[in-house]
Amino acid sequence: MSKADFPKIPEKTEEERKKEHIDGIKKTVVSGIFGIIAGITSFYLAGEAQARAGFGFTVLVFAILVQKYIYPSINVTGELKAKDWLYIGFMTLSFWLVSWTLLLN
Repeated sequence: MSKADFPKIPEKTEEERKKEHIDGIKKTVVSGIFGIIAGITSFYLAGEAQARAGFGFTVLVFAILVQKYIYPSINVTGELKAKDWLYIGFMTLSFWLVSWTLLLN
């Protein structure tokens, strides 16, 4: 197959790339903030009891779900796809785990 057989992918303009970059930064910052808030909340509400650790995880899930309503209000344009939600969930989980672990120690 030659190069001419493949469909041409339209290139993004400089403005579109800049907007995607800014949206990516917003997603990282917001998920980090919500992860830290969830970690602190988990520490104070669930404490150190292992029996209540499931409650701390519930706080994490709630923090991820709340972000669905935050992103439109801070002008993150476009539809958030599965890839975006995996990234947001992983970042929130990471910040939650680190902040809760630091507070437990």
